[in-house]
Amino acid sequence: MLADFTARLARLVTQRWRPVLVFWVAATIVLFAIAPKWKDIAYDGDFEYLPDRMTTVAAARVLDEAFPGDRARSQIVIVLGRQETSLDKDDLMVGDDLLRRLHHRFGEVCWQRAIARGYSGGPIDQAPELAQPWLQRALESLDHCIAVDQRFYERFADSVPDLAPTLTEPRMAIAYFDRAKLLEQIGGDERQSGDDYRDALLLVPDIETLAEPIAERDLTPWASMLDLLSWDDAVLGSLLTKPSARLAVMQLSSELAATENINTVESVGKILDQVRRYSLALAPHPENATERLQVEMTGSAAIGGETLIAARDAIRYTESITVIMILLILILVYRAPLLVAVPMVSIGVAVIVSTSMVATLTDWSIRGVLPWLDMRVFTTSRIFIVVILFGAGTDYCLFLISRLREEAALAPWPVACHKALRGVTSALLGSALTTVFGLGTLWFAQFGKYHYTGPIIAICLLVGLVVCLTLAPALLRALGPNVFWPNLVTPETESTRSLLSVPVSPDAKSTRRSSGLWEWIAITLTRRPLTAFLLGIICLAAPGWYGWVNEDSVTYNLSSQLDTDAPSRRGYRLLSDHFKIGEINPVTVLMVRGEDEPRETLKLQLKSLSDLLYQQPGVVAVRTPNDPLGDFPPDRDMGLLSGDAWRRRALQQHRVAQNYFFSNITQYQDRLARLDLIIEGDPFALATQRLVAQIGDTLNELARDPDSDWTGSSVYLAGTTPSIIDLRSVTIADNQRIKIAVVLAVFLILVAVIRRLGLCLYLIFTVLLSYYATLGLTVLFFQGVYGDQYVGLDWKLPLFLFVILVAVGQDYNVYLVTRIVEEQRKSGWLSALRHAVSKTGGIITACGMVMAATFFSMTASAWMPGLLHLLGIESDASIGLRGIIELGFALGLGVLIDTFYVRTILVPSFVALIGRWKSKQRRVVK
Repeated sequence: MLADFTARLARLVTQRWRPVLVFWVAATIVLFAIAPKWKDIAYDGDFEYLPDRMTTVAAARVLDEAFPGDRARSQIVIVLGRQETSLDKDDLMVGDDLLRRLHHRFGEVCWQRAIARGYSGGPIDQAPELAQPWLQRALESLDHCIAVDQRFYERFADSVPDLAPTLTEPRMAIAYFDRAKLLEQIGGDERQSGDDYRDALLLVPDIETLAEPIAERDLTPWASMLDLLSWDDAVLGSLLTKPSARLAVMQLSSELAATENINTVESVGKILDQVRRYSLALAPHPENATERLQVEMTGSAAIGGETLIAARDAIRYTESITVIMILLILILVYRAPLLVAVPMVSIGVAVIVSTSMVATLTDWSIRGVLPWLDMRVFTTSRIFIVVILFGAGTDYCLFLISRLREEAALAPWPVACHKALRGVTSALLGSALTTVFGLGTLWFAQFGKYHYTGPIIAICLLVGLVVCLTLAPALLRALGPNVFWPNLVTPETESTRSLLSVPVSPDAKSTRRSSGLWEWIAITLTRRPLTAFLLGIICLAAPGWYGWVNEDSVTYNLSSQLDTDAPSRRGYRLLSDHFKIGEINPVTVLMVRGEDEPRETLKLQLKSLSDLLYQQPGVVAVRTPNDPLGDFPPDRDMGLLSGDAWRRRALQQHRVAQNYFFSNITQYQDRLARLDLIIEGDPFALATQRLVAQIGDTLNELARDPDSDWTGSSVYLAGTTPSIIDLRSVTIADNQRIKIAVVLAVFLILVAVIRRLGLCLYLIFTVLLSYYATLGLTVLFFQGVYGDQYVGLDWKLPLFLFVILVAVGQDYNVYLVTRIVEEQRKSGWLSALRHAVSKTGGIITACGMVMAATFFSMTASAWMPGLLHLLGIESDASIGLRGIIELGFALGLGVLIDTFYVRTILVPSFVALIGRWKSKQRRVVK
């Protein structure tokens, strides 16, 4: 059946090559035209794709239902501080420059949000109900901006640079203008409005033409901003103040890894650059770097946004470097322009068609055009698609062209094209299907990123295979023998035949040297197969054991994805020098009762629950409606008239506490209670995860206790640490499930293609050994590169490395073994093995180098910016994403091990041992 299919396919493509070319040109144009941009439909984040049964997913659902519309999901924390000495008045002047800019932005956002909720003018109390709080916040933020601006200018007046005034420098003229317009709309103080308008004109005379109406301003990067808390707040200021540091916290409605955070992080970064350039540049600069004032950004959204930026740059570098490396390899291999063009055009079409098709289907799935279709793509999915398509596609073309060279020396061109395609189709199908089915098994994963990404890559690889089996041979058929120009390959040239055995070089001498090398390897292996086999296993066993014991030594720390010099990592270090990290990453506890309780009763029960939680290991503070900041633990006594008591009352009335701890939604009103726990330690650390898990167990036991006030309550935990706990739990289970599925899928494909059960089992063993050896060497390498900064490989690396390496690694084994089986039909096992190794050695090596090069291109973001800088080329790329760099290195190394070690030593030596054993058995029988 397979033979009939390959014959029909070869006949169709070689005889109908013109319609084939037209079809692919039309398909490429149409799909590219209708497909949405990848970035417009790509998802990101990790926590958003946990199964619905996980506690944090259920907690997020409850939070969205109980606190709709304005729930903060992430934050950007801006740190103003010194490492050692206290801040002085010049430092606080820089802080004022920062605050006035941020408060104006927040005022603009609140005003636009009120307009979006139906406000078109008139007093605040007559505005639509949903718009009223945002109008009030807009006015308060503009008031705060102007107050800080006045204080800033009093300190800065003697240092104003001799530059033309702008809307924001040296004074916030735009803030005076906006407040005048807002007071005019809401019917506020007319005198104040007039004074503000005159001040704005005095500062910037043509401000009317420079300032856009508020409704027309592009505030998209700031649209997720829900609140701005700072050290300047009269009530919360003490929480965000230390002698050597100050904090400003931007609360955002977007998830920490939402794609819109890219623009938000970049926009905040521009404001920080403006502050550094304008006011910080004029502040005193101590010679000791540790005493200099720093203004840095961190927080969950900053880390998530920078991770996405790094992924975006990694995609850009990976795609460009992949194309360049493939182009260079093809030039070195063929030294024939048209032979270089055919694979590049074919793979380019495959990438465009497959990514456009996937993007279109995903868009239809998101919009419900195809309700039964469930597809999602991610920012980093494109990296794997490009790399695997270019690597595998080039390999397919190399094998096709190699076979065509052999056939072209023996038959006319149309016949040669037909025979070449017919001869390689079964091998290419077997090779591709191991990868397709291996990646397709990720569909069984419960973690969304695994579940969607594997099948998407498999679909794209299938498209690439179809292109290489149709478009590439059609192009070769159309170009004719001139495709080998400046070399000639004709049936009449007997001397050409020796040139065709290995397509590494068109030069006959180099070809003979290459063929001779593989003949020597084949003879050596078949003479001493047991020695080669044992040494080969032993050499991989040591790194394989190290990979085995370190397979689970991975990190789930999102911030560790970024280089230590990344802005958010610098901000994280500055923040941790002065504040407890847990204060900006609280664990949210939701207790949902089955029945309503009076609000005051709930508050009393929360007090006793808070006392219980303070007794739990690792709990530093508990934030409740009675104590919104968690700075009054049970053992802290205070008098009724003390300053702390009055401050506590003020905190309870602050907007941060209002509608935060209790829901006003009917479904949850007087049933839901919310607490925030400050846990000691790094939120990403395993020790912190254990503490949080123990707290969750304690609360669930309390809910099961029939004598407890909270009996029958549903307990939910939300926050970074609970999400990490769920993510670790799901991915560990997925790793075990998917590994078994991949091995079974690849094994079944091998049995179907090779039909040698023992040999297939051994081939599975070799790739497993190769995987663990690669993992061990990767761990050792990055331990040396990162030094003290090494906290483990990225948690996604082991599974992706396993799936891709086990699937792709079998390609070259399939090529070799199918050739051995083919040769055995003509001669004995010894001659067949030597001939197969000799004939396939050069082409498999070339293919392995191509695939390794494409995987290594994933590391380009680590070294390409530095190389460009040395060449005098400025690059705006961010620092690389460690997870992609580590995976690219591991995959490239694994393919090289498979190409030069497994396929060269382990597989031929085992086949030789089996052949020798069978020969002895036959002699014994005789």
